[in-house]
Amino acid sequence: MYFKWHCLLLLFFPLWAQAESEILTSLIAKPDTCVALREGRNCYTDVILTWQQPKIGNYCLRNATTKYIMQCWLKQRTGSFNYSFDSATSITFEIYDSNTSKVLSSAEVKLQWVYQNRQIKRRWRLF
Repeated sequence: MYFKWHCLLLLFFPLWAQAESEILTSLIAKPDTCVALREGRNCYTDVILTWQQPKIGNYCLRNATTKYIMQCWLKQRTGSFNYSFDSATSITFEIYDSNTSKVLSSAEVKLQWVYQNRQIKRRWRLF
């Protein structure tokens, strides 16, 4: 009986450990959607970016497109950052290990519009 449980534990432990590390490696943006009135206009909201890692380390938060570093944490496992979102496009954020420059997780703040621009731009001609 002991042998069976021991074998089962050895078989499933690597899968369980991998799933646990994936759950702990996270970057979450709340809210993850910003709603603007009209398409093409800037959207404004306060976004809270929280992250969690399985190991204590040196981590940085940056804009994925511009690679602009927003904040770094030394010898931490978790962190939070308040961001004033002001954009006409969606923005993706990344948390990465500053020692290895490896991207560990990402989160996107998407844009939605209440009204889409459906007007056809016409050029007036005299002839």
